[in-house]
Amino acid sequence: MADVPWVALGSFASGVGSLYLLAQLREHWAKPGAKWFVATIGTITVWSTVYGTALLVSEPSRRLALEAVTWACLSWLGYVFVGFALGYTGRRATLESALFRGLALVPAAVTVLALSNGRAGLLWTEAMVSRTTAGTVVNYTIQPLGYLAIFAAMLFVVFGTMLVFDTVLSYGPLYRREAIAVGLSPIPPGLAVLAWALDIGPAVNLTTLAFLPHLALDAYAFLGSDMFEFHPATRRAGERAAIDDIATPVAIVDVAGRVVNCNPAAEVMLGVAKRSVLTEPLDEHVEGDRFVPGEDDDRFGVANGGRRREYKLQQTELTDGGGSQLGYTVVFQDITDEIRRERRLEVLNRFLRHNVRNESVVIQARAELLAETLDGDEADHAATIERAVDRLVASGDKARTLSAASTDETDLEPVALRELVADIVDRLADEYEGSITVEVPADLTVESQPVLLGVIVENLVENALQHVPEANVTVRAVVDGDEVALSVTDDGPGIPDHELGVLERGEETALSHGSGMGLWLVSWAATTLGADLGFETSDGTTVTVGVPVVAAQDATGAV
Repeated sequence: MADVPWVALGSFASGVGSLYLLAQLREHWAKPGAKWFVATIGTITVWSTVYGTALLVSEPSRRLALEAVTWACLSWLGYVFVGFALGYTGRRATLESALFRGLALVPAAVTVLALSNGRAGLLWTEAMVSRTTAGTVVNYTIQPLGYLAIFAAMLFVVFGTMLVFDTVLSYGPLYRREAIAVGLSPIPPGLAVLAWALDIGPAVNLTTLAFLPHLALDAYAFLGSDMFEFHPATRRAGERAAIDDIATPVAIVDVAGRVVNCNPAAEVMLGVAKRSVLTEPLDEHVEGDRFVPGEDDDRFGVANGGRRREYKLQQTELTDGGGSQLGYTVVFQDITDEIRRERRLEVLNRFLRHNVRNESVVIQARAELLAETLDGDEADHAATIERAVDRLVASGDKARTLSAASTDETDLEPVALRELVADIVDRLADEYEGSITVEVPADLTVESQPVLLGVIVENLVENALQHVPEANVTVRAVVDGDEVALSVTDDGPGIPDHELGVLERGEETALSHGSGMGLWLVSWAATTLGADLGFETSDGTTVTVGVPVVAAQDATGAV
C-alpha cells in the first residue's frame, strides 16, 4: 500500500465517496432530475476509478487507452450534469427536446475521437508515458480540437451550475447555504481541469482529487437538507399551473401596460393568440372599456365576437428584490353571471315591493270586510284568508329587509346591542302574547352590521312567539373574551329536526323544506357576518350566535 501513489489513493477515495453519495440518495432516485444526478455521480465514479487505475499501469498502450476513457468521462460529465440541472429545476420540456438530445452528439463525438486518437491524433499528439512519484502519467500536446472538447465540457458544467444555483437560490433563505454549496462544488474540479489543460503545475491531472471537495459540498447540500424532497421542479410546475391551468384570465404587463405573458384563458377572453399579443399594449387588444395599468376596476367590460362580458379587474404590482416596480399581474374575474343575477334580483325585489304587496293589501282589506259582514263558518274562512295574507305580507317585508342589507363582510360598525334588542322586543311584544326577558349589559357595544344583527334577533324571537303559545323568551348576551355570545331561549318543544336538517344541508328540496323564511334569514345573516350559529334543542330551544365585541360594562337589566 505504501507503494501506491498518493494521487491514485485520492482518486479511489473519490470513487468510493461518489458511491456513498449515491447510496444515501437512493430513496430520491425517482425524483425529477435524480436519474441524471445518478449519471453525473456515476461518471465521476468511473473517471476516478479509471484514472486511479491508470496511475498504476506502466504498459504504454494500456495507459493510453485508460487516458482516452478519462477524456470520454470529462466530456460526458458536463452533458449529464446539464441534464440533472434541467430535470431538477423543472425544465422537463427542454430536457426532452430535440435540441438537448442533439447536444449529446458532442460528448459522443469526443468519445469516438478519444478512443481512436492513437490513429487520428485529433485531440492530442506526441504522447509519452513516464513514471513519476505521483504514478504513471501521460505527457502530450493538446490539439485545437482537444481544447474545444474541454471548453465544451466546461461550458456544460457552468451552464448547469447557473441553472441550479439561480433556481434554488430563488427559494429565498430556505436553501441559501445549500445553494451556495451547489454553486461552489464545480469550482475545484473545474480549476483542476484548467490547470491540467494549460499545463500549469505538476504533470499529473489532479481533477479526480478535486472531486473530493466537490462531493463533500454536494453531500452537504443534498444530504444535509431536503433539497431533493422539496425540489424546484414542484415550484416551477406550480407557478406554471397557477397561470396557465386556471380558468381565470391572467395577463402580465410591464409598467407601460404592454403584455409580457398571458394564460390560455386570457387568450380566449381577448380573442387573440399569445404570440400576437406579446409586447403589444393590452389596451389595444381590449374591445371594450379602456385598460389603465395599475388601476383596479369593479366592472370592466370586454367585447369579443359580438358578445360583451363584465369582469372585475384586479392588478398587483410586480417588483424586483430591490423594490423597483417592473409591472403588474392583471387578473380578470368574470362577474357577468353575477351581474345578471343581481339584475334579476332587483326586478324580483321591485315585484315584491310593489306588485305583490299592493295586491296583498287589497286582498287583506277585502278579507277584513268579509270577516266583519259574514257569520259562522264563512266568517272563519274570511279570517283564515286574512291570516294567510298577513303571513304573505310579512314574508315580503322580510325579503325587502334582505334587499336593503349589505353583504360586504367588512361593512361593520359599532352597534349598541341592548338598544337594538330593546327596540325589536318592544315592537314584537305588541304583536304577540308571551313574555320576553332581555339580559344584555346596558353599555355593551359590538362590531356588526345593524340590519343583519337585527334580522337575527327579530326572527329568532318572532319564531319562538309564533310557534310556542304564551312562550317565555329570553334574549341574553354574555361577554366571552373579545366575543359576545348572543342567545335567544324559549321553553317550547324545540325546533323540529327536519327544520334544522334543511339548514345543515344548505338547500331545500320538494320533500324537505322549512315552514318559513325565519330560520333561513337567521342562517344567511349569520353566514354573511362570519358568525358561528349554534342550536340547542334538548330543553326548549336555545340559539346562540357569536359577535365581536367593541366595549362592554357589567351592568345588566331586563325588559
